[in-house]
Amino acid sequence: MSLDKVEVPVSLKKQAYEAIKNAIITHTFLPGEALYERNLSESLGISRTPIRESIPLLELNGWVTSIPRKGTFVCEISKQDVEEVVQLRRALEVLVIELLVPVITDTDIERIEQLYGRQCEQLDARDFLSTDRQFHIYLAELSGNRELVRTLQNISDKIRWFGLSGLNTPNRKDRALQEHLEIIEALKTRDIEATKKAVLNHIENNYKAVLSSLDLKNKSEVMD
Repeated sequence: MSLDKVEVPVSLKKQAYEAIKNAIITHTFLPGEALYERNLSESLGISRTPIRESIPLLELNGWVTSIPRKGTFVCEISKQDVEEVVQLRRALEVLVIELLVPVITDTDIERIEQLYGRQCEQLDARDFLSTDRQFHIYLAELSGNRELVRTLQNISDKIRWFGLSGLNTPNRKDRALQEHLEIIEALKTRDIEATKKAVLNHIENNYKAVLSSLDLKNKSEVMD
């Protein structure tokens, strides 16, 4: 006996969650900004119910915070948030390199160079970071470890969210491209230690750029 597959549509709650999360990641909704069900309902073209249902999940995953009798607000980016994600990223991407370098092919490197070339042409910060994510996730995919890929994907949204702030620092985009190029050149040598060093340097410089942007924001708020 054969049965037709059941196609389950994505729930409105899930769609609302993804739309709001993406707006937070891309800074359409800024850290600390209040979110109003009515405005979200009108913008997304859906009722308030799925939006209301999505809020607890957004809060659980660290995107918003709800304050009784005040409302729902986009979470602020804290130094601790950034440090915790960076600690995970260092460990995961070092493992990626250890698994990747022994099996990488010239064809793989050509594909990585294509992603790099695309990123060089992108002027919009959001597009730039989207391709940046593809660059690092593709390296993880080449490692052959599916759980590693899933874990990196899970933290990549926070990396993009923080990273958009970091791109506001002077010359960060140009430096990030140079760091990606250094990773590619190290991969060509099939030298694990040199490639790990290039990756860790890239992560550290991203980390410093994000912290610098947070310091500038805090100073600006104090002056206001």
